[in-house]
Formats: sequence, C-alpha cells, structure tokens
Amino acid sequence: MALSGPGVPPFRDVVILTQFYAPEPGAPQVRLAALARELARRGARVRVITGMPNYPDGRIQPGYRGRLTMREDVAGVPVRRVWLYAAAGRGSLHRLLGYLSFTLAAAPALLLGRRPDLVFVEAQPLTLALPAWLLGVLRGVPWIYNTPDLQVELAGEAGWIAARPLLALARRLEAFLMGRALAVTTVTRAFVDHFARTRGVPAERLCFLPNGADVAWLRPLPRDAALAARLGVDGRRVVTYAGTHAPYQGLEVLVQAAARLRHRRDVAVLIVGRGPERERLVAAARTAALDNVLFRDVPFADMPRLMSVSDLFVATLRDFPSARGMRLSKAVPPLACGVPVVYAGDDEMAALIEREGCGVRVPPGRPDLLADAIARLVDDPERRRAMGRRGRALAERAFAWPALVDAWLAQVAALHGAGRPAGAPAGAA
Repeated sequence: MALSGPGVPPFRDVVILTQFYAPEPGAPQVRLAALARELARRGARVRVITGMPNYPDGRIQPGYRGRLTMREDVAGVPVRRVWLYAAAGRGSLHRLLGYLSFTLAAAPALLLGRRPDLVFVEAQPLTLALPAWLLGVLRGVPWIYNTPDLQVELAGEAGWIAARPLLALARRLEAFLMGRALAVTTVTRAFVDHFARTRGVPAERLCFLPNGADVAWLRPLPRDAALAARLGVDGRRVVTYAGTHAPYQGLEVLVQAAARLRHRRDVAVLIVGRGPERERLVAAARTAALDNVLFRDVPFADMPRLMSVSDLFVATLRDFPSARGMRLSKAVPPLACGVPVVYAGDDEMAALIEREGCGVRVPPGRPDLLADAIARLVDDPERRRAMGRRGRALAERAFAWPALVDAWLAQVAALHGAGRPAGAPAGAA
C-alpha cells in the first residue's frame, strides 16, 4: 500500500530521526517503533537514525559501548546508531550536553545518507529538527516536526532552564522550525490548540497522532500464576504502576497512598520500571517501613502478563500548568488489557478515562483520595470487571495503531499534495 492519497506522490522512503528508540523503554520508543512497523506494513522503506541506547539510566547499554556508529536491525527496521553523550536522568547541564551531542552526531548521518522522501523528526530535543530543516533547504526533502509534550514550557516550569532569555530563544527557535515543517504532529488535542495559539502554526498544518496500542498483543489474559509468584504478589490484590520514574509524575503520592493502606495485608502496590526518581522512591518506602510496596523490573515485552496479575493500574501526574494538556501513554496498555485505571492527575487522559467509565479520576497530589479510590475498587470486583470491559472497548476503538496511523497519513498526504516547498515558512505555496 502506497503512502499517498489521490494524486499525491507516495512517501516510499521514510527516515525516522530520534534520540530515543528501542531497545530503550519509554513512550516515545514504543510509539516510534509502532509507527515504523505501520509504515513498513504499508509498503514504505523505513530507516531509523538514533543514538546509542542509554535511557533511562544515563549509561550506554552493553553491546553498544565504545562505538562511534553502528548499524543493526530492530524488529525488521534498519537502524543507524551514532555516538552521543549519555546523560538521561542526570542534571540539566548534562542533559543539555547530551541533546546537543546527538544533534551534532546525527546531522551527518541524515545529510550525507540516501535521500529520503520524508523525514519524521522526534523533536526532543527541538534542536534535532535543525538537520531535517537543513536537508529540506538543500535537497528539498519534506519533514515532520513531532513533539509529544510542551518541552519549552516544561523546562521553564521544572526550573532546569531558569534563564528567561534562554527560554525565549528556545521558544523562538521552536516556532521557526515548526513554521518550516511540512506538518507539526503532537499527541493531544490540547497541544494542537497550544501550538496554534503560541507558535503561530496554522491549524491545517497541525496533525494529531496520539499514543496508541497494539491491541492484538495487549489484550486481557488469564492470570499468570507463575509471574505472580515470581513478583511476590501471589494471593494478593495487586495495584500496579509500570513505567519510567520521572520527576513530573509525582510518584511519591503512590508511596504515600500505600502508607495509608499498610493495614490491608491483602493489597500489594507493585512499582515497575526505572528512572531518575527510583532510588528516592525506594528510600521513601524503606524509611516508612512499607512492606506492601514492591519495586520490581518487568520488560515491556511482558506487559500483557504483568497486566494479567494486576487488579488495578495507577497513573500519577504532578499538578503544573503544562501537565493539563498531557495524555500519559502508560495508561493505554492497562486499558487495552482490560485493567481499570486510577488516574491521579488533571489532564486529557484523566478526563477521557472518567468520561468513558474505565477508571477513577482523583486530584493530583492527594494520597488520601488516591488510597480511598484504590480501596473502594479493590473491594468491588464487579465494578472492576465492568470498567475493564469498557477500557478494552475504548482501546480497540480509539488507540489501535493501524487506525491512528491511517488518519495521520491522510492528513500528511493532503498537506504534501498542497505543494508547499520543503523548508518554506508556514502559509507559503
């Protein structure tokens, strides 16, 4: 199947340019691997240019260390890896150096390689769009600016870029790059509105590509007794968090809620994954002597099995302005697996879960209300089953990758057919 619409030249050769990719865990990695798979299924030749895997620990993984560049095949997709300064999860200066090092190392790989029909840039950092813009200017290649969050606003709110002149410069650079991309793609409706309002991107050039799910693989399964025993939760009601432990999530609220549930010997809080906050969370649970909180590692490949032993899933998000437009992708796998979600946040995904009746929404930063919601659902299996059925139906209807990518491709093909020159400002023809 050609990547085109009526009368539109097909995108037969597509480069995905991203600092983060499999085998690293994380939402961008899962989303981009799914995009690559869907594009290849439609007949495209897909290539990925990325860095040596180091997320979320900030250490290049064994097998990739000491290399300046390498090529490999990841799930049938050719991947070109280049060196970068590994700094995931470290301080702001280190992260900035890591971002810039990858931008500089990736530029020659993109500019000197085989000319593609389209470049899809995961613009985190936003400087990574500079090589794609330059390729558009020099060789007329259209490119997509994709951003899964409000990275400039988040940098200011989190305080890791405190200087206002630097924030203003980053905002202007992002507006410049967005204005020269064929399209700007993002993951929530709120972000679409935000970029139209604050970056001056015409609404017709803003495309929606949310985080999705492989609903054939992520599906309800019978309880995996062997995994439950290995995780130490056999015979207990399991409340699971699975994903990166990042500061913006405010995961301490789950540990605090677990402290309020310590009398419930039948309930285990299972925290799965890694990230910069993990050690602090482990220390907090140890200090409070919480034997009902278990920290474990389970690969993403075992997500359906993990969900089979989970009675509830918890997603958390701090209360800050930019968070209100988010859609935490970690809520999608449990919904696809028929597991209800307790969502401690105030964003687009929280509203969707509440509206669809596939979970419970509580305000962010309220461990008392989170503990109460967990206890109520743990004690109401029929309500959990009904929520699980609605969550599965929502995933099949709204999060299946083939439908999401089809809708996105239709938007991009229409823009390409409008004949805008690569690298031209938005609105130019």
